[in-house]
Amino acid sequence: MGAAARHVPVMLEEVIEHLRPRPGQTILDGTVGSGGHAAAIRERIRPGGRLIVLDRDAEALKRLIARFGRSSDLRYFHANFCDFSEVLAACGEERLDGALLDLGVSSEQLADGGRGFSFDRPGPLDMRMDRGGGLTAEEVVNRWEPDRLAWVLETYGDQPMARRIVRAMVEARRRRPIRRTDELAEIVRSALPAATRRRGRIHPATRVFQALRIAVNDELGSLETFLDKIFDYLRPGGRVVVISFHSGEDRLVKHRFRQAASDGLIEVPFSRPKTPTPEEVAANPRSRSARLRVAICLPAAGRA
Repeated sequence: MGAAARHVPVMLEEVIEHLRPRPGQTILDGTVGSGGHAAAIRERIRPGGRLIVLDRDAEALKRLIARFGRSSDLRYFHANFCDFSEVLAACGEERLDGALLDLGVSSEQLADGGRGFSFDRPGPLDMRMDRGGGLTAEEVVNRWEPDRLAWVLETYGDQPMARRIVRAMVEARRRRPIRRTDELAEIVRSALPAATRRRGRIHPATRVFQALRIAVNDELGSLETFLDKIFDYLRPGGRVVVISFHSGEDRLVKHRFRQAASDGLIEVPFSRPKTPTPEEVAANPRSRSARLRVAICLPAAGRA
């Protein structure tokens, strides 16, 4: 694997510090990806522990199985993290000691032009985490109504010039369907004023691609479902750690944690999210927008 595709786990030290995996525990990694966090967790729950790993990306799971092999302390599932309750039933597990979500897209997915996640990797406009079926970014870009597209860019991409960009997309798709990542990136770039392009610290298409990916995979819907259920499956003292990379994700986690704390289900050990150190950002620029939040389950949580 080339350096561009090599995944570096974000905020690994902070994850271990706040998840606090110990021997004999049962831990869920709902977005296992390349297994950087999982490897560290697995070492700390031995002996007697069990790590249950999920990913929507079947290709990521295949790579992970090749890396770790199969053993009784590690169970793999091709599943969306919001469906973790069905996975636990299949495992014969009722409760967890901890759960981790590392949201967003992995380095491997970004590096593979065929997946369509990156504006600087020419390829088809796909963006599906699970390529087994479902909506693609090409369908969103070419078929959705302008108002709906603008809402996606504004809400999921914090894009202040969403309507200007959507007008350019609609004009382009009238001539011919927009099918490729580099084609869409150029449409977005050309839609923005030259002064805006010069001032921007990131590529003009960054937020657009992020917004489309979130919409294609219903990422906020999955997160909402997960947060609605997870505290029913944690033992007292069990911990949930969520790393988000988008303001909408972090806001959703903050509000759900705050409500659960108000209901007496959890304790939130710190109100402001943890962020990566300057040293980590310098070594791994992908981590710069990461926000980590933690919840600790109280005895009042859990199913009757």
